[in-house]
Amino acid sequence: MRLSITGLFVFLMVGLSSGQDRKFQLGVTGSSQISYLNTNQTNASGGSALTFGFGALAEYNFTERYSFTSGFEFVRRGGSLILNDTTARYRANFIQIPIQIKMRTRQFGYNSYFAEMGFALGFETGEEVSWEPTRVFENSSLISLFDATFRIGLGWEYDLGGGTKALARLQYHRALTNNLLSDEDPRLDEQSLYRFDYVSVTIGLLF
Repeated sequence: MRLSITGLFVFLMVGLSSGQDRKFQLGVTGSSQISYLNTNQTNASGGSALTFGFGALAEYNFTERYSFTSGFEFVRRGGSLILNDTTARYRANFIQIPIQIKMRTRQFGYNSYFAEMGFALGFETGEEVSWEPTRVFENSSLISLFDATFRIGLGWEYDLGGGTKALARLQYHRALTNNLLSDEDPRLDEQSLYRFDYVSVTIGLLF
């Protein structure tokens, strides 16, 4: 692990002082991702991978139907790259901090629906790269340490009573930075883009 990140939970602790104030809620989430390597290099093609993640959610309701959401996410992203008769498979673990705005419908019975959009900052905490045919790569890292994504999605909430809600959402995540270090791999074009974009399905609970 190249980066040790501590203190990500600290900002969530302010929720402990909220008492009965339901404007602030905490939650937990689990997710599944279809992650793929998106590139515009003309002689290369990217492939996908099924990955998983989990996280914590913090939500501040500044009006009845509008919220700011943040928290932290631990997700595994990656994909494959076919280039010059070789196939490289990339897997990387990221800690991500999202900042989003959430817009709800009114509640229909116990159900409500929402749309959300925003950004996330990410830090790569570990990587695995395999090759076919097998090759030895001398560089210690081929994946960028920092990452930023834009995200947009739709979701559903179910009121379980007492302020507790179950939620499910579908999101599209677009990487805004290069995820591969093209200057470390001679096969790659430094003028091209290599992004770990992904689509995620998330379920969770808000308390």
